[in-house]
Amino acid sequence: MSKRFGKLEFDDEQRRAQQEASPQRRYDEHEYLAEAQEEHRWGQYERALRLYTRCLEQSRAVVPAWVGQVQMLVGLGEYQEARLWSDKALELFRDNGELLAAKAQACARLKDNRAAMACSDAALQSPGSSPWRWQARGEALLANGQDYYEHCFRKSLGEPGADWFDRVVIARIYMYYRRAGNALQYLKQAEALDASQGAVWLEMGHCQAAMGATAAARASYEKCLELRPKFRAAMQALDAVEQMTFGDWIKRVLRIRK
Repeated sequence: MSKRFGKLEFDDEQRRAQQEASPQRRYDEHEYLAEAQEEHRWGQYERALRLYTRCLEQSRAVVPAWVGQVQMLVGLGEYQEARLWSDKALELFRDNGELLAAKAQACARLKDNRAAMACSDAALQSPGSSPWRWQARGEALLANGQDYYEHCFRKSLGEPGADWFDRVVIARIYMYYRRAGNALQYLKQAEALDASQGAVWLEMGHCQAAMGATAAARASYEKCLELRPKFRAAMQALDAVEQMTFGDWIKRVLRIRK
């Protein structure tokens, strides 16, 4: 068992003891899930992972928390852990389409394209549908060098319940594959849907910085900080872009064009 895998399952005994000794009201699984999803939207993967874990400590039946754990491990770059955790979840929720989609993404990041496509196929064949299943499909195709990934991303936005954050999810996928121009298009759509979401401006700043558009990135980070003052991730990103040299800009442009 890996260090992270063991930690997620076993390391909270001290915290449980502290909670039992504390007179403060305990959160239930729904409150932990809501907080985890908010941190997820802001790209705070480590904190979101902890909150998803706490949700599952309250109830192991919350499938979105299992899915969220896998997604956060992917966001943290711990792809093998994500695959292991998805397998563990699928032992409990066999053939669950959301979990299969999460495993498909983990496999795509591990460059196991055959497994990614197989999991994605199974996710789409499972009962129900969602934006996430089509987003994972799009990534599986993109990672495998196949066509129609853009069709899948667009199809995901036609699913019931698709909103501004689904555009951010797609943008993050594109950014991982160094396609900042594609990512920016979806972030602009997210902004048009809800410009009050600071997470949109944070991601837009990352995208613009990757493209070497330092003035635009600076403005995006500043807008994020207007909506969430003293947000550390935005302050650090703003400081980094302020210090970007012309040589850094050239390197970024060449990197995203590879």
